[in-house]
Amino acid sequence: MSKKHICLNTVGGTTWIGGAIYTQNLARAIASLPPAERDRIRLSVRVQKDNLEMVEPIRSCVDHIYVTSPWQRALIKGYKILAERVPEIPLSWLNPQRIDFVYPTIAGARSPYAWGGWIPDFQHYHLPEMFAPKEIAERNTWHQRVAANAPVTVLSSQMAKQDFDHLYPEAASRSVVMHFATARDPEWFDLDPLLVQKKYQLPDRFFLVSNQFWKHKDHQAIVQALGLLKQQGIKPLVVCTGKTSDPRHPEYYDQLLQTIGELGLGEQIRILGLIPRIDQIQLMRRCLAVIQPSRFEGWSTVVEDVRMLGKPILLSDFPVHLEQNPSDARFFQQSNGQQLAELIAQTYAELEPGPDFDKEEFAKQENIKRVQAFGRRFLDIVDQTLSI
Repeated sequence: MSKKHICLNTVGGTTWIGGAIYTQNLARAIASLPPAERDRIRLSVRVQKDNLEMVEPIRSCVDHIYVTSPWQRALIKGYKILAERVPEIPLSWLNPQRIDFVYPTIAGARSPYAWGGWIPDFQHYHLPEMFAPKEIAERNTWHQRVAANAPVTVLSSQMAKQDFDHLYPEAASRSVVMHFATARDPEWFDLDPLLVQKKYQLPDRFFLVSNQFWKHKDHQAIVQALGLLKQQGIKPLVVCTGKTSDPRHPEYYDQLLQTIGELGLGEQIRILGLIPRIDQIQLMRRCLAVIQPSRFEGWSTVVEDVRMLGKPILLSDFPVHLEQNPSDARFFQQSNGQQLAELIAQTYAELEPGPDFDKEEFAKQENIKRVQAFGRRFLDIVDQTLSI
């Protein structure tokens, strides 16, 4: 029996790290399966040349990497158009790599291969004030195309599935939920987190926030909480990683810095910007706890990172966060700086710097099961789609 050829499209990049990590985690999840399961497929990944570094960490997990130039992307698009509009052309002519299933992508009802669409969330539906009208229209067009044509649409959470079923009831039967998990890289645990702490000149006791500075990530709640704590003489340090620009709200970061300055919190908030993934993981291991105040997530990579490490997390009560529900989560009401301040004060008094090796080992065993379940879920979706 010939192997099924599955091709993963790399989504995201330096502008959306979460998308690139999603592809990495999926490839690692498939690679983690026992040989009897992994060896029945040929796994490739497609990536734009400018984002090649995003697939370097998973080179050993895949059988082939297709690096696409602009003209090759145009050719792939042309194949899709011909498949849909010229039914006389055999599909095999438009599929030179003999791919059986591509994910995630968008194609027509007639396609050179089976495919799956991925819609992480419907943030523009719930928080339209975060988007320009043009982007809302573009997202709606994308989602409508997926709903109309995709053999299967993958949603990352039950909340997203409920939104999809409500907005596109005619496509509900062709949609599924697939929770992703962070796949551990053994290299992450070969380093001493204390050395990375020293690299960034951080003290022993700090909280960590690992979100890009997008408005919906709600760093403002942290600033408000620290301002309240300062009035009480409590001065914890919060370290922030992530890209310091919001393309939808370019003024947001400067406004946040201005508020930090007005409240005199410059010594309590350290902004490191976008740092290497391996350094981010070491700071997670070392910190007292992670803070995740976001007002919207499809399925939070930060929460899955914390689960993989067995770390405590202070987490906004957004429905998807509640759905993820990591074991050592302490929830606060969204955008409620007072409640967050109380949790920070409590954990600042109780917790010690990591890593906690016993918790990491327990989390490792649980992570192996979750990651393999992720890989199997994806392959089941592929099998079900190909059998239609």
